[in-house]
Amino acid sequence: MNGEKGMKILQFENAPAPRKGTRKKSNLKSLAGLATVAAVAVLGSTLAANISLGTGAAIEFGQGVQVTSACDGLIKLAPKANFVNDSVNPQFYLSTVSFSEVDGQSSGCQDKILTLNAYGETSALPVALASASNTAYTNATVAITATPTTSTAVTVANASGMTTSSAAFDLVFTNPQATSGAVYKLTLQSSN
Repeated sequence: MNGEKGMKILQFENAPAPRKGTRKKSNLKSLAGLATVAAVAVLGSTLAANISLGTGAAIEFGQGVQVTSACDGLIKLAPKANFVNDSVNPQFYLSTVSFSEVDGQSSGCQDKILTLNAYGETSALPVALASASNTAYTNATVAITATPTTSTAVTVANASGMTTSSAAFDLVFTNPQATSGAVYKLTLQSSN
């Protein structure tokens, strides 16, 4: 009998089967983790292309930089482009800049002149915004008054509430010169 007990220890017929799926599950978990990291990286770069500037409202001129520093720090600018279907060189041109939330009261921008410039991504020189009589203009000015006046090659449209704390208007370039791809940022200055 003593010999039989020793033999029962070495019997392999009733031994549990080895785990064969453990390695496959481990590889599958690693692959799933790697795929998740890759998906997050791809989605993160895709979502980063949707940039919101200012207060989160849509800027209608692609992506760029918005910095407002003038007589009123809450002015909102919305550049707009028009497509010119020229048979030689069809292009989108910066045609209008919509201004809103302009403080037209005496404590803000009333009786001040706003000067708008557009710049490319790397150049320190402003791009030409408009032209008139074969002359290119790199800035556009508008006087904030009850009836606003502008510089050459620029008109004001849709003006409303010009002497209120939330004046709005469109600055329209009569013969636009800046292509939408050439404009990276707009600057706005105020003067008396």
